[in-house]
Amino acid sequence: MRDSEFKLLEHCCDGYLIFSKGEEIEKNYSPDFALNFNEEYILIEHEKQPNRKTIVADIFKAGYFLQNDRSGILIIIMIPKGKSSFESYIKHVLKYYKWIKSHTNLTDVYFVKENEYLKDGLTLKIKGNDFIKNSISLNSFH
Repeated sequence: MRDSEFKLLEHCCDGYLIFSKGEEIEKNYSPDFALNFNEEYILIEHEKQPNRKTIVADIFKAGYFLQNDRSGILIIIMIPKGKSSFESYIKHVLKYYKWIKSHTNLTDVYFVKENEYLKDGLTLKIKGNDFIKNSISLNSFH
């Protein structure tokens, strides 16, 4: 799925409103989609050709944005590339997330495979039971 199509999907979470569909929300930061409720944000990145450096950058950019009064989570929707396993991306970025966590209000990062987040043209409700069941949280990953 192209990013332009991804931005048109109905990403939702109870109580949250659309904040951005890929527009710049802070100088040099344009997540693919963002929801917010007061100063609580859900930042979503769609990585269809992921590499570990890009995912680390996603985490650092979200962490930088989520400072001061802003807090929230990052969701990375991805299609693993080549022979890389889904879990290998998570293992690689875990140490960077653990390091940045004490410097930011980024409270968690969730990884979800695109084909599990999007089924029959519908997205999972973020923070809903099916989302939790089909995602991997860095806070609970060992």
